[in-house]
Amino acid sequence: MHVFDAKAQFVAVSSAADFSFNTAPESAAIPEQTTTALTSSGLSEFEKLTDNKQSLAADAIGGSKINTQPEKPSYFDDAVSKSKLLTNKTTGKKRRLLWVIGSVFLLLIIVMQSIYFLRNQIAIHYPAVKPYLVNACLKLSCTISLPKQIEFIVIDDSDMQEDEQHPGVMQLSSNLINKSAYNQTYPNLELTLTDTDDKPVLRRIFKPAEYLPANTNIVEGFNAGAELRIKLAITTQNIAVSGYRLFVTY
Repeated sequence: MHVFDAKAQFVAVSSAADFSFNTAPESAAIPEQTTTALTSSGLSEFEKLTDNKQSLAADAIGGSKINTQPEKPSYFDDAVSKSKLLTNKTTGKKRRLLWVIGSVFLLLIIVMQSIYFLRNQIAIHYPAVKPYLVNACLKLSCTISLPKQIEFIVIDDSDMQEDEQHPGVMQLSSNLINKSAYNQTYPNLELTLTDTDDKPVLRRIFKPAEYLPANTNIVEGFNAGAELRIKLAITTQNIAVSGYRLFVTY
């Protein structure tokens, strides 16, 4: 089971008689012909054996290459596969965790943007959170505005009469009602005076600070379901008027 040099085992033909293939004792007499036959036969077998050894040596040394690489154990591939599986699982968990963190972050951004742009509506429907929104707007330089839904501001009645004590002055009186379920911004009053042909001759817009009582808190707005009585003294600067039109606007 090892490689050897067959040439080192060569013997001279003259000493081939030393190779004895018979099992007879040395004292036994062997005929010359038989001895020659045995010697020839042994030599022939020896040459065949020598040729086979030379062939094996040549194949081992020159004909074929000996595999000097250590054989990899069968469980090595399984260990590598399991290691790859564990690595893939760890990478997959990290990716899922990053996706979750990113999704939560984006969701928070969307919620904050929605609160910022819908802050007025939130303050309307959830009055309890309005102080928090106001404090946040102080830091973000924004404002919480009251709703301006003019369709819920109704002019109940209005009247204009000349002031008997002050010639050239007319008294405008009107009643406003907020029919919405929440506070609203006080509207502007648009007064148009007309002539006998119902054509406008004078027009003016009154801001809330001009027609509201002095102690009115304008910031809190027009309370839901509240009624507001308005009285204004108007001078026409000697322009003849016979009628008027009153509107509420924002």
